[in-house]
Amino acid sequence: MKHYTYGLMIVTVIALLQSAAFAQITITVSDLQNLFGAGTTNFTYSNHDSMETMNVGTPSTSAAQSWTIPAFVVLDSSILDNVSPASTPFASDFPGATYAETFTETDTGVTLSYYAYLELSNDSLYLIGFVEHLSGSSGGHAIDSTLSQHEMKFAFHVPLSLGEVAVGSPDTVVLAPGIMQVVTTSSTYDAYGSLTLPNGTFQALRSNQVTTFKIYSGGSLVNSSTSYSLVWTTQEGHQLTVGVDSGATSGTVHVISISWTRVGQTQTAVNKSVGQPVDFALAQNYPNPFNPTTKINYQVAALSHVSLKIYNTLGQEVATLVNDTKGPGAYSVNFDASRFSSGLYFYRLVSGTNVAAKKMLLIK
Repeated sequence: MKHYTYGLMIVTVIALLQSAAFAQITITVSDLQNLFGAGTTNFTYSNHDSMETMNVGTPSTSAAQSWTIPAFVVLDSSILDNVSPASTPFASDFPGATYAETFTETDTGVTLSYYAYLELSNDSLYLIGFVEHLSGSSGGHAIDSTLSQHEMKFAFHVPLSLGEVAVGSPDTVVLAPGIMQVVTTSSTYDAYGSLTLPNGTFQALRSNQVTTFKIYSGGSLVNSSTSYSLVWTTQEGHQLTVGVDSGATSGTVHVISISWTRVGQTQTAVNKSVGQPVDFALAQNYPNPFNPTTKINYQVAALSHVSLKIYNTLGQEVATLVNDTKGPGAYSVNFDASRFSSGLYFYRLVSGTNVAAKKMLLIK
């Protein structure tokens, strides 16, 4: 769901304002106050199935390095506004909140409003809870539901500098009765230097982020996996996150996912992808929101290998609906999400060099 994506963002979208050029960076309480203050907005552009490469440098706390974001096709974008907790409709449920983040999106008649509440003390940042509110109508039925969760999820201690290790509180998700997933993320701040992004070149701090996913059934561990990311944060709060294979931290690596977040006051248009032929198309799933099945229609322009995959908001592939050679024409496939938890998912269609992606919302 969205709050997992932004829960991870809290750890890394940080303003770093006090260091000189190429100096080692320290994150302070005042830095966070500047970043999370009302009036700033985080604009995120991402590709959850990237095929790019990038020179990621090397872990080194002794010398400045230079990095450049690889060119990539943007398949998804999102906006997260920083606001005063008092300005939100659920402020009374989180009296300890010092900052709040929010976004709103409407899809096929249903509006999702999301609010995350943060607490910043003299030495620590916490996520203390979130609210997801759905309103509108679907299939002739009115929708008005609220999911609220109170938690004290530790993000990191401040001040934070090179060589530090930040371990977030575990994030537990109930997948089904008696089955749960526990997600834990740790970040080691291991390098510094300059980072070139589409909006300029900035001073940056690099961290090596390791996320473990453990699934328990009846209290017993039944599956465990690990994902690896490298994260750069600039003095201005801009962020680059690249997913990498097998914990690669040096040299030119294969980037399996990429996300760029910039901090600003107003939205700027970004080309989302190269133009696609008219007869290559991916339709919005119907119904949407759905529970637990939905239909996805798509159209292929020419004989090619076609894949249609489902991803969660962490960028992990959770299902493959199509992986076959298809001739030109229109197709339809059903997606049964009975075994998945409620939340936002992405589906991505690839046919030859043509790529398209859309969002869908599962409500149980």
